Amino acid sequence: MLDLLVFTQHPLAYAPKRFKIEAELHNLSIQIISYKKVDLNNLPEAKALILREPDYKKDLYKLRDEILKYYVSKNTIILNKESYLKWSVLDKITQHDEFKKSGISYIPLLKLSDAKYHFIAKNKLGSHGESVYKITSKEDLDRVLQKHKIEDLLIQEFQTSGFDLRVIVLGGRVLGIMKRTPKVGEFLSNYSQGGGIERYKVNSDIDIKNIENIATKTATHFKLDYVGVDLMMGNDNEWKVLEVNRACQFKGFEKATGVNVAKEVIQTLQGLLTFPF
Repeated sequence: MLDLLVFTQHPLAYAPKRFKIEAELHNLSIQIISYKKVDLNNLPEAKALILREPDYKKDLYKLRDEILKYYVSKNTIILNKESYLKWSVLDKITQHDEFKKSGISYIPLLKLSDAKYHFIAKNKLGSHGESVYKITSKEDLDRVLQKHKIEDLLIQEFQTSGFDLRVIVLGGRVLGIMKRTPKVGEFLSNYSQGGGIERYKVNSDIDIKNIENIATKTATHFKLDYVGVDLMMGNDNEWKVLEVNRACQFKGFEKATGVNVAKEVIQTLQGLLTFPF
């Protein structure tokens, strides 16, 4: 029986490779499996499981859920199990519904008819900054509506802070905070979109506690052992949650903060399984 299995759409991506390196450094047996090569009739046995989030365009959620169901029946330790069981697809519209129910501070959604230029339009299933648009004119809006159905779009007031934060929470504690800043002339701050990254330098102890409290509250509400919580200072000078990322990337985060995220995840799983260090 393997110590750890990682299912992913991209086996050669940064996160799976880092999990493999850290698992082997901790003397754990690990296998990385592509969703494309899964045989539901011949799944390997494992003590612990990480499910990376599949691309919404590839229609892999049903397969991911079948894998989840199998390992739940085997009492396998599964990172973020309760969240996956409650929300198979945690799209942005679902997230905003949950923000509202739980009292988590967020940027309200607008009706398109109520939006004033400039505003943001984004697809409910986009990730890594894809399908997020700054709308400054009717021509911009027309181009977006040629690509996306209006019912798949979230409309929000444009926030002017000029940066956002990625907070990674693991096991109820904050590992660190990364500040992301768009390239000059751009508005997307994602590292994958070329945004600048650095460790967030807090303004005060009150500021850091506020950020940490919002992030951990969000992780708890969404039943997440591991999550990237993205925050932005709203136009009202209050921190707002932009979205949660159940299988967040951490290449930029490790570079900016110096936190070894992969090691932290592996050691957390070791603790759950009472593996010797």
